[in-house]
Amino acid sequence: MGFEVVETPDLPTPGQFSHVVKKGNIVFISGQTATEAAAAGNLDPVDQAREIFAYLQSAVEAAGGNMSDICKINLFLTDGSQIPAIIEVRPQFFDRPYPAATLVTVNSLIRRELVMEIEAIAILD
Repeated sequence: MGFEVVETPDLPTPGQFSHVVKKGNIVFISGQTATEAAAAGNLDPVDQAREIFAYLQSAVEAAGGNMSDICKINLFLTDGSQIPAIIEVRPQFFDRPYPAATLVTVNSLIRRELVMEIEAIAILD
């Protein structure tokens, strides 16, 4: 049995991938970037983090869940100095206990104006 592609009308149109796929009660959310902020030339990591977490919220809700169902996030930052932005914004979208997380700094993302990308895994009750 394959997986179900979850329609996500609130997220930017993806390329040759799905934003969200669901297999049973497990939801995989592709890496999200702050496309609107970046398109406007906004490199502020707090604004980009806020936009990305809002995309994750839309994605998990489209799959029938909520932010408390997200159990793992993977964060890719272009600069370790952006960590305070994550620390500031995360509590606006998640309650404690926070999901497990991996944070990696990378040389660059797909577009130069993007300063971070976050992907998530959720398990629905």
